[in-house]
Amino acid sequence: MENDQVHDVVKTGYAEIARRGGGCCGSAAAKTHAETASRIGYTEKDATGPAAEANLGLGCGNPTALASLKPGEVVVDLGSGAGFDALLSAEKLGPQGRFIGVDMTSEMLEQARTNAVNAGYAGTVEFREGFIENLPVASDTVNVVISNCVINLSPDKPQVFREAYRVLKPGGRLAVSDILLSQPLPPDVADLAASWIACVGGASTEEEYFGHIRAAGFENLEYTREPASVLLTADLQDPLWKAAVKLVGEDRIEELSGTVFSYAITAKKP
Repeated sequence: MENDQVHDVVKTGYAEIARRGGGCCGSAAAKTHAETASRIGYTEKDATGPAAEANLGLGCGNPTALASLKPGEVVVDLGSGAGFDALLSAEKLGPQGRFIGVDMTSEMLEQARTNAVNAGYAGTVEFREGFIENLPVASDTVNVVISNCVINLSPDKPQVFREAYRVLKPGGRLAVSDILLSQPLPPDVADLAASWIACVGGASTEEEYFGHIRAAGFENLEYTREPASVLLTADLQDPLWKAAVKLVGEDRIEELSGTVFSYAITAKKP
C-alpha cells in the first residue's frame, strides 16, 4: 500500500475501535482491558484508577513507566489514542508538567479530550490532531517522547524517528513500546488491511527498526523484549481479524504469531 492508503486504513480501523471501545489485537487472551494492561506492565492502580476509562486495550507495553517521568517535564505521545497514557503521565508530571498527545483519528481525539476533562487534567494535558510523521510540535521543546504500539503502524518510520529527535531538547529521552518481528512477514500477510490494524502488518524487524532510531541521531539505545503471542491471540469473531483469517488461514496466522515480539525501547538525544 502507498503511504496515504496506509494512513486511511489505520484511521478508519481506529475510528471503528474508538466507536466500539475495543482493542486491536483480539480479546481471546485477555477478556478485559484491565487484564490486558496488567499483562503488559501496568499496575492494578493504573488499570482500575481514574485513567481506566481511557484504556481501550491498544497498547503492547507501558512507556509511562519506561520513561521514568519526572515532575515538570514536557511529554509528547506519538499516537495518543483515547488518552490512557496521557492521564497516567499527568499524575507523574504534576501541575507544572505538560503532556501533548498527537493522533490523526478524530474519534480518538474526541474521547481523549473528554477523558482529560473528566479526570481533572484539562489544564496540563492537550491533544493535537496530526500525523506522527509531521508532529505539530516546536523543535527542541520536549523532555520525553513516548509511544505505545503505534510506530509500527506508520508507513514512514524513519521520518517518525527524525520528528521525535527534532522536537526533543538536547538530552531528551525516547521511550517506546512497540511490536517488532524476528523475520519479515510474508508480503501477502503484510499487505492485508486487517493485519495493519491488528498490530502486525506494518511491523519492522529489530535490525531495521533500530537502524531507523540510530540514523535519526539517537544514542544509548537499550531494549528488552517478550513474545507477543499472548497479545495477538485473535478473537476470530472480531471483524478486524475475519478478513485476515479468511484469506490466510487460522493455522498460518497462529504460526506467524511466533515471529512477533513486544519491545520496550529507550534511547537519548545527545
